[in-house]
Amino acid sequence: MAEQEGVAKKLVNDPTVAVDEAISGLVMTTPTLVRLQGHRVVIRKDVDSVITAGRVAIMSGGGSGHEPAMGGYVGRGMLTAAVAGAVFTSPPPASILAAIREIGFGNKAGVLLIVMNYTGDRLNFGLAQERARLEGIKVQMVVVGEDCALPVTEKTAGRRGLCGTILVHKISGAMADQGCSLEEIAAAAEAAARDMGTMSVSLSACSVPGKGPSFVLQEDEMELGLGIHGEAGIRRDKVQPADQVIATMVEHLVGSQSYISLKAGDRVVLVVNNLGGTSCLEMSIVARATIQYLVQVKLVRVERCYVGSYMTSLEMAGVSITVLHVDDERLQHLDYPTDVPSWTSLSECAQYQPGHPLVEERIPRTQSVQKEVSDNAGSCGELGSIVRKVLQSVSDALINAEDRLNDLDRGSGDGDCGSTLKRGAQGLLLAACGLHIDDRGV
Repeated sequence: MAEQEGVAKKLVNDPTVAVDEAISGLVMTTPTLVRLQGHRVVIRKDVDSVITAGRVAIMSGGGSGHEPAMGGYVGRGMLTAAVAGAVFTSPPPASILAAIREIGFGNKAGVLLIVMNYTGDRLNFGLAQERARLEGIKVQMVVVGEDCALPVTEKTAGRRGLCGTILVHKISGAMADQGCSLEEIAAAAEAAARDMGTMSVSLSACSVPGKGPSFVLQEDEMELGLGIHGEAGIRRDKVQPADQVIATMVEHLVGSQSYISLKAGDRVVLVVNNLGGTSCLEMSIVARATIQYLVQVKLVRVERCYVGSYMTSLEMAGVSITVLHVDDERLQHLDYPTDVPSWTSLSECAQYQPGHPLVEERIPRTQSVQKEVSDNAGSCGELGSIVRKVLQSVSDALINAEDRLNDLDRGSGDGDCGSTLKRGAQGLLLAACGLHIDDRGV
């Protein structure tokens, strides 16, 4: 698509068919999925076996732009079907009803709808639910709203559904695969939704295909508590170091005016979610900071940590963190096998708890290096002084030329020559502090 003034650059063909092409791409690259003809609906290819086995079918959906949610979570052990709307737009009742029919007709176990707390989603899924019930399909709906940005005293339409919804999908899908009843799964899903909270921070806006940015943040600004469609957050601040940002987010997440609480000894799972445009480097830094703060400051036990892109907001730069209280039963459901490629299956589950090392380290093999350093190692003769001054001068010159050398390197390389030489110069100065240089300059 040709670049237009004020329109963000994206790798799309026609914005009006971007969602349809994305769904086709998902189905083409995921052999376990099929698309429902005439609808933006993705279904498990083996859905008939689910119905025959008498298993509850789990379904979710919402506007597009949050990939891999929701179609990326269709598979054994999670969702049976997912329905998509246009970007940031609730799917129409007709498509929702069509999906319910495909997974609900002849299914005596029933269908559970997991819906995020947005007005359009609640209305459209609710209408489809009522129509399905009139057609004789057993169906229940659970609404998830775990956003903790706004305090409990704020009069709003309710807490927004965010990335924590994925944990409800996982718990519900595991229970369904193990043969639990619709009532049991719905109760567990509602309980999980009550026991978790999510807080987000954004460094840049997102843009709907064919449109400009949804909002504007200055170069030195970040926004706390915004929604996944670009809804306003609680406040804007100057960009701060990662550790400080995470401390602010966690304290707001579990503060006195929030919906959940944490006390020493609590067991939780943590989701560090990429809102779409955050680098892997930053994600690891944020994960480290969040685990460290929860364990060392809040004194809770982090049983699992999931890091990745679970519910995005197109290309928005930022992260959300979700905390869910867990017990052994919930952990069992979260660890239950699934073939969903978008879910992080932890083959070995790291556990972080107060009083224990957070980073597992291997002690390197050592070598005996004999160094003969005299008592007057810090002293040197006249020639030695000259050598030290030369090292200092050369190192200072390289350090001060970092930006200029990087600029020159960008013309033919990767733009890091100056930074590399700066690190070398700093290392040289550090090593020179312990050198004994005699009058011969050695």
